[in-house]
Amino acid sequence: MDLVKHYISASCISFTFSSLFYLFFSWLKVFPPMDEAMIVHMLIISICIICLIFITHQLPIQNPLILRFIELLDVIIVLLVAGAVFKVFPFTWYDTPFIITTGILTYIVVIIVTFMGNQMSATQINAAIAGKKRGVPID
Repeated sequence: MDLVKHYISASCISFTFSSLFYLFFSWLKVFPPMDEAMIVHMLIISICIICLIFITHQLPIQNPLILRFIELLDVIIVLLVAGAVFKVFPFTWYDTPFIITTGILTYIVVIIVTFMGNQMSATQINAAIAGKKRGVPID
């Protein structure tokens, strides 16, 4: 169940921050304004990215750097393919680097937020173990 929560959380974080980055680039007049269809398409793109990352995690890859690189490729591939299918982004030589940058920044934010959540959980678990060793009741 924790694994399902992890992927749902990653998808929510991804959607939130990709929307924020899109709004930022839209404010800079790089991307067109965001509308309802765009929001739905971005949600579908976020879910597709998380699904492809889930499939990547099923591969027997032991090296964490290779795994992160493949995850990043998953992000970029889905962004470009789904973006073209849904006509979400203008695909020009000027806009495509911003699209890829949005994907990379969102990926980095998801990794950082997930890491911070894992660190908080580890701290709570360690505190509970330490308290149990001292005989302190756990809340």
